[in-house]
Amino acid sequence: KTACLRLRSAFAAALADPGVRTTDTMTVPIANESRRAAIVSEVTAHPSVFAVAAAAPPVSAVASVVADTTADTQAGVPHDMRRRVSIDYMSVSPEYFQLLEIDLVRGRGFTDAERTPDAAVTVVSESVARRLWPDGEALGQVVRIEADRPSDGQQPSASPYASRTYTVVGVARDVRGSALFQFFAFSGVYVPIDPQRPGSSLVLRVRGDPEHARLALLERLLRVDPALDHEVETLRTRAGMGAYILQIVFWVTVALGGLALALTVSGLFSVLSYLVEQRTKEIGVRIALGATTRGIAALVLSQSARPIGFDLLAGGGLAGGAILVRRVGSRQRVLRG
Repeated sequence: KTACLRLRSAFAAALADPGVRTTDTMTVPIANESRRAAIVSEVTAHPSVFAVAAAAPPVSAVASVVADTTADTQAGVPHDMRRRVSIDYMSVSPEYFQLLEIDLVRGRGFTDAERTPDAAVTVVSESVARRLWPDGEALGQVVRIEADRPSDGQQPSASPYASRTYTVVGVARDVRGSALFQFFAFSGVYVPIDPQRPGSSLVLRVRGDPEHARLALLERLLRVDPALDHEVETLRTRAGMGAYILQIVFWVTVALGGLALALTVSGLFSVLSYLVEQRTKEIGVRIALGATTRGIAALVLSQSARPIGFDLLAGGGLAGGAILVRRVGSRQRVLRG
């Protein structure tokens, strides 16, 4: 029972809003940089593609406040004593926020002219804004980002991973994702790039049925790069894959649970039959003294049901307590986030 409840909760979480638009969007990763220009050209020219954005994988970094509140300035707080927090930062093109429907709660996104890190502007997530400026407004502040070495081996001194100072022009909502869809989950700092930036992938919004659009687009892209055969996929498929897997696991668990229940009932019947056989003489005496068949059956069932009822109450109480603790823990994590 507890396993089924947990799986049902996980299944519901998998169907929750992933935090980004998935109905008509897809991703096109580019591994062969020598064919990037041709792939970008094919994607932007395809009639089924409505909008194109670029995104590079997040990179670990340290953000430090350069232009802090007036109170810090008046107090003479040295630069190296001001807030420094570990963050992730992500390179995206100006179309990224609108394409995936990531709301900007304050300020603005990147403009068409701001397509390189040299524009020195950034959009921060709500959680980063609270960490860097807990008592002030993030818009207009200046933050320095010092990137760690990216996982693909690219040197931090290479664009856009060089340490730079950025002016905050917008605050975006945190994208938390769902339980099984963390592909676009992000709460960090965004810096601008162009789709031609090496190492970035393309994110598309298409017209009509996304699967038909994917097949039509893939037909053209395979002429440019045959390695893209299994790489282009819709976000709706990716988001639904976790729910599909959980659904299979859920029904397998239900079937196994039903089989275990049938075996348990069969075992209880065998035990009760053995106990009744052992008490044949006692039952005969009771009948001789005037006990009815209904009374004998009620006596045997009541004596057998007591331990079973106690076990059911104990198991149900423990299962309910575990679910309550999990929900309270989930709510506390949401409040802390």
